[in-house]
Amino acid sequence: MIEGRGLTKIFAPNSPGKNRIIAVDNVNIRIEAGETLTLVGESGCGKSTLSRLLLLLIPPTRGEIFFEGQALTRLKGKELRSIRKKIQIVPQQPESSLDPRWTIAYSICEPFRIHPDSLRGRQMDEELKRLLGLVGLEPEQAARYPHQLSGGELQRAVIARAIALEPSLLICDEPTSMLDVSTQASIIHLLKTLQQDLGCALLFITHDQGLAHAIGDRTTVMFAGQIVEEGQGILDKPYHPFTRRITSVSDSGSLPPSEPQGTKIPGSCVYYQFCPVKTEKCLHSPEMLEYEDRRVRCHNFSPT
Repeated sequence: MIEGRGLTKIFAPNSPGKNRIIAVDNVNIRIEAGETLTLVGESGCGKSTLSRLLLLLIPPTRGEIFFEGQALTRLKGKELRSIRKKIQIVPQQPESSLDPRWTIAYSICEPFRIHPDSLRGRQMDEELKRLLGLVGLEPEQAARYPHQLSGGELQRAVIARAIALEPSLLICDEPTSMLDVSTQASIIHLLKTLQQDLGCALLFITHDQGLAHAIGDRTTVMFAGQIVEEGQGILDKPYHPFTRRITSVSDSGSLPPSEPQGTKIPGSCVYYQFCPVKTEKCLHSPEMLEYEDRRVRCHNFSPT
């Protein structure tokens, strides 16, 4: 349904003397209709940047994005706007995406004001009532302002806004990381229920590998801007050394702290500095290799 080919995002410094940052490095990613792809990685590895590239909130430095066979990077104006309503995002911090001057109801109905043709003759009040019911909010809560709701209620409001136009793809950027455990569970249940009802695909970004394991049809692992492993069951049986490291943590489902970044050897594998099985050929960046039901970016990965 949506596919990124060779996606690269380089942030160039505004002032001299500072190094450019390669946030996303030659990434190929594909999400099929109706599936849940979980994207796992440490903070700062490029997960959120990749999601914003797929939404075209930021333009790629290189690469192309295809949605339902259409090249998004070649679209502009009204054509791009009509596609964007099919791809929506649920952010990590809902309070930052809601206008504090607007009621919750006014925010939820914002997509209908931008795309009035989506109402198809229906009344906005009726659609608001329907959306509130889908996400478990009461009318009196919708009449309040963002500062008057809890974190879980705010996330439900943002989800209601995201599904208003019945998107084909919902990008969830760590939507539960700021919530307590019980609220996390209810939001995850809500998202999966809505996915079944709407038939949409989910890109679920998280640093919690336990959560990724529980909800994902496939999992993608990202390190230093690159996808290093992707497939089904990779958190149970990892092949890449980085995936092996993050799944070896026994006391927590969350990823361990990021490795301290040293001086990268130009042209080498991105994991070269930390890899316990590196060899001389790892001084050359590996290609993504197909192996059975997965893809692995490693010269020396082991399937055992």
